[in-house]
Amino acid sequence: MGNCCDSCCGDDANSQSGEVTERSRLLEDPVSNNTNILRVPSDDFLSRYPNSMPKTSDEQSALNRILQETASNVIDVAALDSHTLEQHEYRERVTHYTQRLNGIAVMQRWRSPPTKVCLLADLPAPEKLLSTETVLPTDLQTMNYFMEAASEAMSNIKVEHKEDLVVPFRIP
Repeated sequence: MGNCCDSCCGDDANSQSGEVTERSRLLEDPVSNNTNILRVPSDDFLSRYPNSMPKTSDEQSALNRILQETASNVIDVAALDSHTLEQHEYRERVTHYTQRLNGIAVMQRWRSPPTKVCLLADLPAPEKLLSTETVLPTDLQTMNYFMEAASEAMSNIKVEHKEDLVVPFRIP
């Protein structure tokens, strides 16, 4: 997420220094580095006379143009400068990311104190709310009983192992 923020905020000084970090881009923009598509003379002819019937050479030039456009949009991964991580770089990144994740986990465990509930909340139709019947205490007890019974039943579910999950094939 930092890379998208860096591009709009202008904090991209590390990527221009040539040093490879976790925020450096894996693929440069090869499409912008390519030269422009060569114009075929038949393209000029078609642009001057759009109502003329295409000939076989015009069809061939159109196919060549499509081929050139496709070739210019293909990213040659083998030609790009690849950066492989060495073992010590990999270990450093693992420890760095682990420390950052632990810091995030600590921050998520801390909760802000609960705010006071405002009793003066706006009700759109208070007469509808006040005209409904209240839930009887016996109904609440019944609902609580069934919820506890369902919770206990779900906690007592057990899987019995009857046969092997992995069956060896007997290949001669």
